[in-house]
Amino acid sequence: MSFLRTHVLAALSVLSLVACGGAIGSSQTPGEVGTKAPSFTMQSLNGKGTVSLNGIAGKVTVVEFWATWCEPCKKSLVDLEELRKKSGGSIEVIGIAVDDTPRGVEAFAKAQGLSFPIAWDENHSMMFRWSVTEMPATFVLDGKGRIRFVHEPEKNKDPAELIAREVAQLGEENAPSEPKSPVAAAEPAATSHVALATAVADPTPAAAAPAPEPPPAAAPATEEPKPRAATKSAAKKGVAKPKKKKG
Repeated sequence: MSFLRTHVLAALSVLSLVACGGAIGSSQTPGEVGTKAPSFTMQSLNGKGTVSLNGIAGKVTVVEFWATWCEPCKKSLVDLEELRKKSGGSIEVIGIAVDDTPRGVEAFAKAQGLSFPIAWDENHSMMFRWSVTEMPATFVLDGKGRIRFVHEPEKNKDPAELIAREVAQLGEENAPSEPKSPVAAAEPAATSHVALATAVADPTPAAAAPAPEPPPAAAPATEEPKPRAATKSAAKKGVAKPKKKKG
């Protein structure tokens, strides 16, 4: 199937979706910014198992439609590989090849050093559903599966840095907010109690002031010796009475 015929079929597919009164409103088509990303489930060609948006719900995801004959796709895919590695696994990248046959797709991905899942869009069904008309076509999805940014060659010559900023922005939006814990609010009071308890438990302060020197002791008053009480024996002995002279 030629690429021109693919474009015509893609346009007819979009028109048929709108004419049939699908979920997409008349002012929006599938794959546009603000719409829910069309779901898919495909088998990867490079040993990454089943490729599905449902399996990575809640994560910022980049979906790229590409082809082996597309020269700009090589650089775009390599840039996405680098972006994915730098994210440390916080984002997901899925590559969807739109070649007429899967022959050579796996070898191409391996030659570019791609580690993210690579799937093949058989019969171009996913390309039609996502309204893809140019290669590469890069869709940046938020954690809720909505298309937030779209990049096509004629719009951005080198969107690598722009995509990196967009992914970082969506990552911040996707990060859960941390409510203030009542325990954390009471932390200062608890800390003061702990400090007080430590001070009581350790009676020796870290930097104790020197104790004042006591005043010099007053000299003891000299007491006069008390007369010793006469004992009975002393009273009996007493002083010898003078003897009376005879005659």
